[in-house]
Amino acid sequence: MSDFKIEDITICLHCGTSPEIVYNHMQALGELSNDYNITWNNRIDRWPYAYPSYSHLINHSIATSKDEFILFVNDRCFPTAAEARKMLNHLKEGHAASFFWNVAYMAFSKELIRKLGWWDERFLNGGWEDRDWMMRIAEANLSMYESQESNYDFSWKSPLQHNDRCALSGPHFESKWEITPSSIKRRIDEESYTHWSATLGDSRPDISNSWKQWDSSMLAVSGFDKPNSGAPGSSYIVGRNFIK
Repeated sequence: MSDFKIEDITICLHCGTSPEIVYNHMQALGELSNDYNITWNNRIDRWPYAYPSYSHLINHSIATSKDEFILFVNDRCFPTAAEARKMLNHLKEGHAASFFWNVAYMAFSKELIRKLGWWDERFLNGGWEDRDWMMRIAEANLSMYESQESNYDFSWKSPLQHNDRCALSGPHFESKWEITPSSIKRRIDEESYTHWSATLGDSRPDISNSWKQWDSSMLAVSGFDKPNSGAPGSSYIVGRNFIK
């Protein structure tokens, strides 16, 4: 268990179109105020427009978040306070990140951005940035918790996501990572986003020193047999070694 305390958290709600969904998410997670000082960073107030990429949305959310520890909630998730507490406890237990519905519902600290860099905005709209982020965590030999034990609504998509560009992001992922049955090799470096980095604040070695190594990860814990669930992001990593 780590030495640092988590007292202040920012919750980023990604819904940019429905005040009702934002209200429901705030009601569902509001109970966390019994244990944490919450700052709400709601897209519908901050930027209720389309982002060029999901990575850009995440980066902007981090850059505009007041606190070190951040929860991220996609508009189609059904978050609960119990799940959020569990994710925050994972961070205390030495996981660098916790995922409760892939990257649609997750928690990590700004320290992870300081160490790994920002999310790659070359992945257009929503596609492959989730696999890339987990790949980078594994490349850094850091532990993560991965599940889909929350719930997710596949019946609709945000009207702000007007183009499905997974087909355009796929080639960037394939160019960035050379993946064989036994190995992974990086072929493209991360970009620097200096306009975001100015917002990060000081390093937190008390957090990064608490992180466990990749082999302590808890992967594909549950939920991947649900309808419409794809393969776990870790499936691209398990059984392969990173080659420098």
